[in-house]
Amino acid sequence: MARPIERSMGPEALRAATGRDHEGWRALLLDAGAQAWPHARIARWLVEAHGVDGWWAQGIAVDFEQAHQGRLPGQQADGTFTAARTRTMPGDRLEALDRVRAEVEARHGAPHGENLAASMPVVRWRLADGTRLAIAAQPPNRSGTPVNVTIERLPSADAMEPAREAIAAILDAAAG
Repeated sequence: MARPIERSMGPEALRAATGRDHEGWRALLLDAGAQAWPHARIARWLVEAHGVDGWWAQGIAVDFEQAHQGRLPGQQADGTFTAARTRTMPGDRLEALDRVRAEVEARHGAPHGENLAASMPVVRWRLADGTRLAIAAQPPNRSGTPVNVTIERLPSADAMEPAREAIAAILDAAAG
């Protein structure tokens, strides 16, 4: 099961980047009436009214929604769910991406889109069940290139674990 964003976004890092921890942002948002706001409005307000970087604003908004609006871990603003895993692969970005791409193509056919020139090269598929799968290569580190596989638009929280298992099988096969 996905874990709450608070466990992924540590209070020290949040405070260092934004000046407040989880409880501080939650209290401020409650005082502002954000419990009735949609995700985009919360994130926009954090950026415009408090100068929070967009990436942090998204995380703060999700944390607030999980704490005060009933949003479940892994649930997106549209109500669907997302599952993801990352594995470090040998090679540069495009080599690592190609290893995982070959495994996804063997299971799901040709992708519907790609952007290999992006700062984080990505390849995308629309799957027959209505979900979407994406693979993206992060900047390389000393061990290789982290490649993230994400399945989006899952219909329920119960669909997340089978999706994570499918992702693990793809990454295991690509790792050899």
